[in-house]
Amino acid sequence: MILVHKLSNQFKNCTLLSIDTRVKITQKITIENYLFLFDDQGNVGSINVFDDEDILSASEKRFFSLNEHLSNKVKAKATQANLKINDSKKFVYVEILKREVHPKSEKLFVLTLSDGQKEFQVVTNTLDSTEGKVVLVALPGSITALGAEILEGKMLDVTSSGMLVGYSSLGFAQEGLVFGSLENIGKEFQI
Repeated sequence: MILVHKLSNQFKNCTLLSIDTRVKITQKITIENYLFLFDDQGNVGSINVFDDEDILSASEKRFFSLNEHLSNKVKAKATQANLKINDSKKFVYVEILKREVHPKSEKLFVLTLSDGQKEFQVVTNTLDSTEGKVVLVALPGSITALGAEILEGKMLDVTSSGMLVGYSSLGFAQEGLVFGSLENIGKEFQI
């Protein structure tokens, strides 16, 4: 999934495409109206796009995911420069298998999650994230509507491989976590 931040309010006809926030950017190259930011192995972290009407008009939202057609257009431009686009899933529905109080904080919880193929854990402070519920999680490499980069890390010495997602994190006016049903497990949420 390629995520789009429209920056037109600050910079006329400009968008930022977030590819993978885990990439440590060391280089840049311009191809037409695309400025690719990438690492020494050619993995693209983000792209500044100027005056691309297809992307600017793809959605009325300021934060959204590119459709398949536009994603392929971006990948084709990256291929011209031998760059790699990792458009893996960014926001996925998971089931909460287990919830435990964090060993170092009574205000935090360690959740064991399943996307239907693998289990992983996330540290959270949300009170409505209880066992058996299906919730949306932001995976490492993603970014929120406000620009918070999601990386794997530790919270008080406990590994957290993502973040539970609320509607406001995706740029929606609605509050609270994004919940799903058992049929949604493993599916990607399109913004």
